Amino acid sequence: MTDIPDSFDLDSLEHVKTVLKLDGIEPPEADLASLTKLFPSLQRKVDRFYEIQTGDEVTASVFRAESDS
Repeated sequence: MTDIPDSFDLDSLEHVKTVLKLDGIEPPEADLASLTKLFPSLQRKVDRFYEIQTGDEVTASVFRAESDS
């Protein structure tokens, strides 16, 4: 039996396991439970850090090139 509660998202658990396994790390169940619990909030922080402001929420302005005279 595992120490990880059923309420944790299995996607988070699988993601954490996969990333650690790629680096050759096999943590104890207690550490895996802690990492799985922290993962969603860390993922949100990283997503906000890399979020690109596109300005889609504002109507686009029109650019009119002036002709060289």
